[in-house]
Amino acid sequence: MEGKKLYRHTKSVCPECTKQIDADIVLDVMDGKDAVLMRKKCDEHGFFEDIISRNPKEYERNQKYYHDYITIENKDNIKDTGQGCPHNCGMCAEHKSSPCIAVIDPTNRCNLACPICFANANAKGYVVEPTLAEIKQIMAHFRNIKPIPPVLLQFSGGEPTMRDDLVELVRLAKQMGFVEVLLTTNGLKIAARNGVQLMKDLMSAGLDCVYLSFDSADDPEVYKKTRGVNLLPQKIRVIENCRKAGFHGVLLIPTIAKGINENGVKSILEFAKKNHDVVSGIVFQPVSLCGRIDNEQLRELRYTTSDLVQTITEATGLKDTYIYPIPASANLTKLLAFYDYMPKFTMAAHPDCGFATIMSIDPKTGKWIRIEDFFDIDGLVKWADDVWALVEKGEWPNMADKVVGPFAKLFGEKIGSIINQASDFAYRKAIKAYFMAGAVRFMRGFSGPITDFIPIMLQPKLETAASFFERSSNMLVSSMHFQDVYNFDIERVQRCLVHYGVIDPDNPKKVLQIPFCAMNSIHREEIERKLSKENISVNPSTVTAKAKEFVEKEVCDK
Repeated sequence: MEGKKLYRHTKSVCPECTKQIDADIVLDVMDGKDAVLMRKKCDEHGFFEDIISRNPKEYERNQKYYHDYITIENKDNIKDTGQGCPHNCGMCAEHKSSPCIAVIDPTNRCNLACPICFANANAKGYVVEPTLAEIKQIMAHFRNIKPIPPVLLQFSGGEPTMRDDLVELVRLAKQMGFVEVLLTTNGLKIAARNGVQLMKDLMSAGLDCVYLSFDSADDPEVYKKTRGVNLLPQKIRVIENCRKAGFHGVLLIPTIAKGINENGVKSILEFAKKNHDVVSGIVFQPVSLCGRIDNEQLRELRYTTSDLVQTITEATGLKDTYIYPIPASANLTKLLAFYDYMPKFTMAAHPDCGFATIMSIDPKTGKWIRIEDFFDIDGLVKWADDVWALVEKGEWPNMADKVVGPFAKLFGEKIGSIINQASDFAYRKAIKAYFMAGAVRFMRGFSGPITDFIPIMLQPKLETAASFFERSSNMLVSSMHFQDVYNFDIERVQRCLVHYGVIDPDNPKKVLQIPFCAMNSIHREEIERKLSKENISVNPSTVTAKAKEFVEKEVCDK
């Protein structure tokens, strides 16, 4: 498993038997170019190699953003299988972070039979559908996580809109204290004749965001390959119906598969730009590879986040732009939560999990403009790290620092009176003032996205963050590269911020809490088979035919 350079040793799983095995992340040559590779060997099933990144320089830069943060104190459902991580999920003691997003599958039923789906009852032959009481039990489990419960709840599946009580579930989630409620959907029900009313009902219940699968903005053939039926008219109708309902929180979720739709990234970005009154961002997801694939096929099919970064920068005309990995903002999010009592969470994911950036739209030309034209991102990130270090030590900032000058010019001279008070809340106020004073140094002028960012610093709430994207010229462009058994890295799983909650099939009084990639790669099939309440016999081609009929009847009529 040697190469030009060893980045780190880790643990992975054998793609054949899923046994925990050793793995190395190395720099070596593949297809004539340097690449970052995962190499691992199972004593029984042999050697496996996968591509982690085709841009070693970018990969090495990303690795400096490791952050551990507060983990879960009340882990009360640990199972020692004797196989180690990721087989002991419960939540187990090896996890190194707290989840930001709780995921619940209200059903695994679906009105499509997508070839690339990882959770499809139509293919598995059984239905898993927790009761309302069981879903409430799962929500309560997440809300009771100590010391920091997740602030976001995402309904996934399956297709959540197959539940007749979805509106009630959204309302229940809000009542139980989740700040943001997200819906992952293929959009068929929202695109239907009564889709506008459905969205109004969901909005009334408290829905904040729609995660809309969106594999192409202009090519029907892509949908035929990824979803089994041309869904392009349906996707456009979803946007129209959300607009009619007054909903502004759609995130486009393109699954990018090499050789199928990687050339459509530019058109997806342009579609989002043109519909920015409804679309607040894009979360690209390089496809997870299922089934048995040999090493040669793996090289041909694998599409990495490094490939995606290159495609995005070329598509926007912002070449050579560095897009920061998700955990780069970890200390900034911790700091904003600390000094203004917003719900606590942090983006302390593994740097290989994905990336996020803000892209702005020039109101005059309609072209993309880079966030770096307005901020010194490196400086701002480093400043947040420095200030958070003070908080961790409990030290008071030196308010005689030269950073006060530009702050005073922008926000007034009251800073002195704030920092000299020694009341219970003075420390938080002082940290807030100190951070904002220093942050001014990293703003390049006071125009564009800077004018939208200042309210977040002044009042760091999820609502103001949402407005930054939904009611401005700024757009979230990000990626989550979910793992499969070929590139599975236990270090990533142990820092996962997106956790499934499911009823423990062996003890219905308990809830299993499982990191996203571990659920889909290791645990889903066994858990769902045990929880299944109904066996079905459905031919996926029949489901696809019904989907075509539905699209033609409910979506294409004008």
